[in-house]
Amino acid sequence: MSYDEEQDTITLTFDDGTEAECFVWGFVDVDGQTYISLLPMEEEDDEEAGCYLYQYDEDENGEPILGYIEDDALLDRVIDAFDKMFDEEESEYDEIVTEDEE
Repeated sequence: MSYDEEQDTITLTFDDGTEAECFVWGFVDVDGQTYISLLPMEEEDDEEAGCYLYQYDEDENGEPILGYIEDDALLDRVIDAFDKMFDEEESEYDEIVTEDEE
């Protein structure tokens, strides 16, 4: 995995050796732990495309450490937290666009 902080992207390397370059879509905290949402760049124009959700930590050098979310109940809470965050951001964006159009 490599992280490009300037571009806000992470390149994931999967167990089979394939890679996916992803936008860092956002972070949320649930139960005192940070989680990251990654949107694959290849699928950015696909409205049905999904995203990757991981537990997020950093090592002593500030490099990201991603972990799987194995508990289904926790995963549901993480998804709900991201949904709420994105809904709030969309609402704020709608207000700005509306103000600019007036």
